[in-house]
Amino acid sequence: MGGSGRPGGHSGTSDDIARTREMVRRELEQQQLAADINQFLAEQLAGYNERDTEAVREKLDDIEETLRELGHDVERLLFGGSVAKHTYVDGLSDVDSLVFLGDQPGSPVEVIEGFAEALRASLPPSEVRSIETGRMAVTVTYRDDTQVQLLPATERGEHTVIPSPDGTNWKAVRPHRFTEKLTETNQRNGGGVVPAIKLAKALIDQFPKTQQLSGYHVEALAVDAFKAYNGARDRASMLHHLLRHAAEAVLQPTGDITGQTVHIDKHLGASGSTQRRNISRSLRATETALTSATSAEDYGRVFE
Repeated sequence: MGGSGRPGGHSGTSDDIARTREMVRRELEQQQLAADINQFLAEQLAGYNERDTEAVREKLDDIEETLRELGHDVERLLFGGSVAKHTYVDGLSDVDSLVFLGDQPGSPVEVIEGFAEALRASLPPSEVRSIETGRMAVTVTYRDDTQVQLLPATERGEHTVIPSPDGTNWKAVRPHRFTEKLTETNQRNGGGVVPAIKLAKALIDQFPKTQQLSGYHVEALAVDAFKAYNGARDRASMLHHLLRHAAEAVLQPTGDITGQTVHIDKHLGASGSTQRRNISRSLRATETALTSATSAEDYGRVFE
């Protein structure tokens, strides 16, 4: 029988065998690198998740007690923002809290100033660094760097009424609508969306101040990124997908489904604005740096 088989039944040249061995070696190296990177990301997330929620709850309990004692009709105080959506990153996200009132006692400015005056008179200076008022909320910054944002609110049917973005009047919104959408998207993707958001927030926090995105904006970009996602669900794959999608999506205004405003990011200007292009470049550069890493150590340096 004709053929070029080698003794012992082996076929092919020594070069073929060498190439096959090299392919297998490289594949094993890539698999090991992927495993190391995902282990690094798991460790990062563990660090983000070590936040002392009970300590923050105690701070909120003290604030609620103070407001009640000073005559404010507080119906309940709930975790909101990143805490409620479980996308909080220790040191990077504020603790947003809705202070539900029995009625609207005057304008938002009057309510917010009233909160601030009451808290300045009651919270111990040894624990609190500052109490500042904004157009929509009071921000209490503690000496351990925890920040609690108090947003006055009332309920009207299916809507929550909060200060308008300019602080001049009250606006009916549906804040839980987005939380529900994010929860649905996260569950549909095996619980991988929230970890991707946390990791992306940590990376974006390193951008210049003019290029940083709000937590809500990152979350909205993630909901859009994963609404029809069918890729791998490991930590690295989902993080890279979010960064790539965000680099494209940020070039256009992002809609606000809660009804608080038309666009979450109107401060970034029109489609394709200089600021939007700068943010897009930073997101692309970050994703490229992660993709180019040849070791978990290289990968980790992008987070530093």
